[in-house]
Amino acid sequence: MEERAQDGRKYRSPLLIAGVATAVLLAGGGGAYWATTSGGGGKSSHASPGGTPSATSLPTGPGSAAVQHPGTVSRATVEELAKALGVPGTVTSDAGFWKAGGGAGPTLQVLKAAPGTWSYARYGTGAHSTSGAAVAEQKALDKAAPLLAALGLRGAKTDASQTANGLRTVSADPVVAGLPTYGWSTSLKIAPDGRLTSANGPLSPLTKGEVQPVMSAEKALKNLEAARGGGEDHGIGECPTVVPKESTAPGDDPKLPTVMPCVPTKTQPLNVRQTVFGLSSQYVAGRQALVPSWLFEVTQAGVKGSTTLAQPAVDTTQATPSSLVDITSYAVDGKSLKLSFWGGVCSTYTASADESGQTVKAHVTQQREDSKRPCVALAKAFTKTVPLGRPLGARKVVDAFDGKAVPKK
Repeated sequence: MEERAQDGRKYRSPLLIAGVATAVLLAGGGGAYWATTSGGGGKSSHASPGGTPSATSLPTGPGSAAVQHPGTVSRATVEELAKALGVPGTVTSDAGFWKAGGGAGPTLQVLKAAPGTWSYARYGTGAHSTSGAAVAEQKALDKAAPLLAALGLRGAKTDASQTANGLRTVSADPVVAGLPTYGWSTSLKIAPDGRLTSANGPLSPLTKGEVQPVMSAEKALKNLEAARGGGEDHGIGECPTVVPKESTAPGDDPKLPTVMPCVPTKTQPLNVRQTVFGLSSQYVAGRQALVPSWLFEVTQAGVKGSTTLAQPAVDTTQATPSSLVDITSYAVDGKSLKLSFWGGVCSTYTASADESGQTVKAHVTQQREDSKRPCVALAKAFTKTVPLGRPLGARKVVDAFDGKAVPKK
């Protein structure tokens, strides 16, 4: 995941940040837990604010931005990941997943469809327990660095502050199209011996969608408040009988919980400490995507650390998902390629090619129409023509969908 747009242009600074304590969000309605983290930039579950926010000096952000749509994961991508993880054997297809390894040895499983969630276990199905103290944060980051690099996560925001049962978790939030992300993390668990025991994250390639106008942070904050209660009880719920335990992590003050006990949050002011423009994981037409969003870092009296709340900054109903399509064959027509593939009758398709000295990587992208419109499930043969900078010659045509050579018609 590179720090540049799909069209190759570099972006300016990815962070548009307001000053400390720029707003106060009064949580409202019912009771709610506010999960937080205790430093190191880690994040936690979303909270449920309400009431009327008061904002000053919030940034306006860029005039427009694009949704990033995850696509199908290719076998070649999984093979590269398996190699980086040291998972032996052939990558096989099984009921919508790519799989490698097995038994009590290292295993890897990857969802083919977006968002391409992958999971790795060093001991596979075998039982294993850890013992000993967790490794130091910097050592965990050093151990994680080669795998993060193999995943294209150089420059990602990393955190290694969290430990549990002797395992230290390294989380990495990528920078996509020059913007920080929320909800698109890769997580690696490092054992006391310094070896990776398990890992997971999204693997789908991202395709830039339609550029849309961006709302201001002030408007997004008002939308966030309205969506979360607006001072009335809109389903946040009553306080349950079981409440979170106080913190027992080393170095934490046991008198100060990391999770706020369930209280009538209408009376609890939430301070918006920092506001950042970025991308957050949201659902667009029933599919996960990275949506331009305002990321509000909030704090609450009596709770350690901070929590991030993400609010979309564009109209997600206008952002239709797109994905790569499997190319079945190609033909040469002078300095052009004619790409053949199967597709649905209710989608539109665009084709492009990346040329090098040895290969031509062909892309066919499907843009789905609004899912609310009725559409007949009918497949149709399509052909798209792509101009080349020079004749194909002896160069091989490779499908961006799965990294394999496309047969000539």
